[in-house]
Amino acid sequence: MVKELECDLVMRGGITSGIVYPRAIAKLADTYRFRSIGGTSAGAIAASVTAAAALGVINGEDRFQSHVKEVPGILAEKIDGQTVLQRLFQPAPGLDGVLAVLLASLERRSRFKKLVHIALVLWRHYGLWALAGAVIAFLPALLAAAAIGPPPGDLSLYAGVALVVAAILIFVYGAFFALIGGAVGLGIDAAKHLPKNDFGLCTGTGRPDRSEPGIPQRDSAGIPPLTDWLDELIQKVAGRTLLDAPVTFGDLWGNGGNPLAEREIDLVLMTTNATRGVSQRFPFLEGTWGPLFFQESEMRRLFPKRVVDWLIAKSPTKSARKGRAAASKRARREKIKMRRGFYRLPPPAKIPILMGTRMSLSFPFLLSAVPLYAPQYRKSGTAELRRCLFSDGGITSNFPIHFFDSPLPGRPTFGINLVADAVTVVDRSENSGTAMKAGRSRAAVAKDPWRNVWMPTTNSTGVQDVAQFREVMHGPAGIVDFFMMLFDTARNWADTELVAMPGYRDRVVHVALAENEGGLNLSMPPDIITAIGERGECAGKLLTARFARKPGRDPKTKMPIRLTWDNHRWIRYRSVMAAFEDLARRFQKKWKVPSEPRGPRSYPDLLGRKPRSAPRGYIFVPGQDAFAKAATDQFLKLVAAWKTTDDTFDRGKTSKQGRSPRPKPVLRMMPPGSNDPRAERAD
Repeated sequence: MVKELECDLVMRGGITSGIVYPRAIAKLADTYRFRSIGGTSAGAIAASVTAAAALGVINGEDRFQSHVKEVPGILAEKIDGQTVLQRLFQPAPGLDGVLAVLLASLERRSRFKKLVHIALVLWRHYGLWALAGAVIAFLPALLAAAAIGPPPGDLSLYAGVALVVAAILIFVYGAFFALIGGAVGLGIDAAKHLPKNDFGLCTGTGRPDRSEPGIPQRDSAGIPPLTDWLDELIQKVAGRTLLDAPVTFGDLWGNGGNPLAEREIDLVLMTTNATRGVSQRFPFLEGTWGPLFFQESEMRRLFPKRVVDWLIAKSPTKSARKGRAAASKRARREKIKMRRGFYRLPPPAKIPILMGTRMSLSFPFLLSAVPLYAPQYRKSGTAELRRCLFSDGGITSNFPIHFFDSPLPGRPTFGINLVADAVTVVDRSENSGTAMKAGRSRAAVAKDPWRNVWMPTTNSTGVQDVAQFREVMHGPAGIVDFFMMLFDTARNWADTELVAMPGYRDRVVHVALAENEGGLNLSMPPDIITAIGERGECAGKLLTARFARKPGRDPKTKMPIRLTWDNHRWIRYRSVMAAFEDLARRFQKKWKVPSEPRGPRSYPDLLGRKPRSAPRGYIFVPGQDAFAKAATDQFLKLVAAWKTTDDTFDRGKTSKQGRSPRPKPVLRMMPPGSNDPRAERAD
């Protein structure tokens, strides 16, 4: 019996750029069974929907082709002048005008047309403020005109022309101050409501006092807000309804909720604890940074009622409404001061995947940050709950291609990367010139659907082939460009460098998006939304063909595929062993340093010291110490035997002389990035 093909999948964040993913996922689902899925921001949406649909397949409900694939078409549907995509972002009370101006400023028009449109939007939402600005501007002129009196009736031609010019200048003057007045009104609304809304224009859900069980609140066109829409989609592709229990991480695991057992589907989502300055992963948020709590009233502003009710029902803190005495045993043992209306976060297996998705996509100033509470301990031993704001996962890792990594992979971990149209790929190995360029011509993209999609074709491509060169404009606009360049570099440099590594770059497909596509372009027309979705299907075809059981031809180049699954695993072996050799030689060199007289002991002396002698932390127990000494001795003897020029995994100046793949990786100690107990296991 032929073994079923399995794969892992990681997707990049990008707000509306995530429209790329549904059709790519549906294409992969034709060939592969999804086992581990991860993502950030918009990638987290796609990852959660993929995981839920994979759960549906296990339960006999395959919704990949009937629901997931159709998502771009659903989002492109236009209702009352707006696409469904735009209608998902429904502003919080008091922020309607701010969101409208933001959308107007993001539209791809000429500078003059954009300025006029912004002015009209300001007037529509902040008319009184604009009128006040104009009145203030005109008041001195009106007073002066009243003092001078009416003009004489026998004006000369030149005087008449001067009056007309003066009237035009006065109009421009007044319009300018009206614009300033509207901007002042916008600024006051933003300053007043954004902090109260945890720095987001949209909460992602409707008002809790207007929602009914199992029925999401909808706008005038019948479209629910983003979080409610996601809740409905996740439930649907999993083969459930809104009246059923929300899909949890434990449901995906299929192992009875045991965090240590093998998992049928493993979903990992990145979020950022901005208050504490660290990245954290769902569902294992607790651990190194202590327990986490939520406040019921705040959760009801951000999540559907059914989801909040579930969180409360599954919380270890039975009912904070009954007072401090009802707090969990652990909270009492740790002397955490529990307040009324606070609950401990449920265990990882019981957390709805919708919560992880929403916390990963909290794009700053567009969607509200999600508040959770962590204890801050005092000298007295008691702890106060301190508010932590969780924001977009892309702040710390926007393309976590390192998810599910292992030295020797047992199944492919595909990555879908989103790049700007500033990226130009030249695939030198095929001598094909420009291989990918987003451009802005819809006709060009329609003529060649592969124009925006690319994967490396040989082991030597992929390092410098997807290179972004950002231009900084001259003048005041360059200040913003420079700041954004620094911001993007700070949050993406690690992901960008990792994608260029051997054993990574051959499993990542790059999809280019023009300036008017994806990102914050919430008001994209239907044809662009559809085109982006079709681009995703091309990406899915490339990934599916890359590691096929029987290598065929590349769907884009029509050339035989050289970067096969066997090639990928060989590259990983060569890279890992070269890095391990370097680590081993460095280990041996430091191990041989002798003890200093009356100074620090050598490593052999530390390993061979008497029981109960200092240092006493992390001691070996009887039996374990013998294993440690024997294993270390064997390891050192192995490394000591590497004496000739051929006793190495990395030699020569070229691959033909025995050189290992480049860039050569480095094995180093680093935080695990997750409190997942399975991360400490090698099985």
